[in-house]
Amino acid sequence: MKINYISLLPVFILSSVGIVNAQKDTTRLKQEVEVTKAYQPSISDAFKINDIPQIKEEKTDKPVFEYSISSEPVFSTFSVKPVQAATMVGEPKTELGKGLLKLGIGNYLTPYGELFYNAIPGNKSNFGMHFKHLSSHGKIKLVNDDKVDAPFSDNAAEIFGKRFYRNSTLTVTGFFDRKGLQYYGYTGDKLTDAEKEAIIPTWQDKQVFSKGGVDFCLKSNTGASASSDMKYDLGFNFQYFGAKTGQRENLGKMQVSLNKNLDQFEGLLESSLTFYYADKIANRVTPASNQKKQILLMVNPAIVFTGDNALLQIGAKTYTMIDDDEDARIVVTPNVKAEWSPVENILTLYAHAGGDFGHNVYSKIAAENPFAAPDHDIRNTEYQYILSGGIRGKFSSKTNYRAGVSYSGIKDMHFYYAQGFDYYSEESSFRNLQNTLDVVYDDLKLLKLTGEFFHAASENLSFHLEGNYYSYEMETLAQPWHMPEFDVDLSLIYKTDGPLCFTLDAYVIGKRQALFVDSWSSMILPGFTETIYPMDPVFDLNASVEYQYNRKLGFFLQLNNFAFQHYETWSGYANQGFNVLAGVNFSF
Repeated sequence: MKINYISLLPVFILSSVGIVNAQKDTTRLKQEVEVTKAYQPSISDAFKINDIPQIKEEKTDKPVFEYSISSEPVFSTFSVKPVQAATMVGEPKTELGKGLLKLGIGNYLTPYGELFYNAIPGNKSNFGMHFKHLSSHGKIKLVNDDKVDAPFSDNAAEIFGKRFYRNSTLTVTGFFDRKGLQYYGYTGDKLTDAEKEAIIPTWQDKQVFSKGGVDFCLKSNTGASASSDMKYDLGFNFQYFGAKTGQRENLGKMQVSLNKNLDQFEGLLESSLTFYYADKIANRVTPASNQKKQILLMVNPAIVFTGDNALLQIGAKTYTMIDDDEDARIVVTPNVKAEWSPVENILTLYAHAGGDFGHNVYSKIAAENPFAAPDHDIRNTEYQYILSGGIRGKFSSKTNYRAGVSYSGIKDMHFYYAQGFDYYSEESSFRNLQNTLDVVYDDLKLLKLTGEFFHAASENLSFHLEGNYYSYEMETLAQPWHMPEFDVDLSLIYKTDGPLCFTLDAYVIGKRQALFVDSWSSMILPGFTETIYPMDPVFDLNASVEYQYNRKLGFFLQLNNFAFQHYETWSGYANQGFNVLAGVNFSF
């Protein structure tokens, strides 16, 4: 629904609170390269990887409808998904040092370095930092057997400080990320070097994405006040994002989360106000403009009733989008959740009815697909409804399970495709092949089935299996381009009683379809043809071994894609084959 006015009451609620918190970018500081736990320092917010996984609570926000292949241009097999420690297997708390230094080297001319440092926490404050470098300078063989240069780099820095007060904690975090790559891929048959230079405008062009910003968060301490007092989580985030091709983004977000126990129920309020500005983009609404200005207001009130073995939440989600190029738009969805545990800690049934709104800012799309056309301006995605339910629980103290189903109605979902262009005239003709990806939109219904199983055979051995099946009902498109039919992830961790630790991680991604559109223009008959390229299923197998020589010194070896699979991340962009990373850990 479009409107020409907005309510100022939620804005007043937000502006009356001094400091508010931004939703963290989960892509900002993913810890990659290997799963390890050797002498990790006590670094708060440093994303330490634990050894034994745990089945997480079912998320009831928007469905996991994202491109399943890692968006790393190459070397993505080092992105082993971290898993959290299971609650049923405890580990004694050990005295840790202040820092951890990790250094490594791999084939494809791959240097790696990472530093964690955390000052010994005091009663009133804490301080820490994290720095990382990972790069690769080798060649990759495309699916058409063309061997091309495909360098990339990933640099990150983060510094944080915490101040502890009687009833709250203030956290301030500064961060900077820089990711570099080249447009090394293309769709279709193998071309000569001369042909690539002649018809691909961005062939081997360099791209750099830089992001820097600051987070402020003021959060009430758990148990610091009476249960009837207001709990709060307030914060503010600002980030600047820039691309080497000239695009710029400024994004500021304020957030307020309030929680108060009343006589018969608990009251919740989540609200945020986002200011977004982008420059040097291809404005999809006003082609004459190369800018985008938006304000997004979110207000989500709810009440929660809790019983001995049941929970009921009744609420709503409201989004108000104000765009300089369009009329104001309001989206309202329910937010109803229910849980019932007929057998406590053994069996829980859950259900959810809701919706969501995906704000597709420039930095979000660049992280999702770095090979998208750099001047992109993507429509926002509306999750009109999300209906989900399932069961979760434990077969025993060492075995967890979860099974669920969701059905969603999604509007304006974007899908990536490649294209070429031919021009013919009496005087001349030329060919243009794009190796950056454009988008096409469609509305769809998505059915998703999910299963998850975890078993801790002992304190030394754990097994985790998760799988998803997807069924897409498209409104106009023939296929959900680049989206898989299913994905399966398997993790196995074994810690010996000695200094060795072994990890095996395997994942399978079902077949996908990629679209290539070839257009031509002539004085007689303009038109286009569509070609569908099948993308084979992915089977990627990774393993690591770690040897802890003493309390301070350890060694690691990571083997990636040792199933020797040759597959594409995006249409025209293949990943590295078998690769190795070896290195040393030093704690201090």
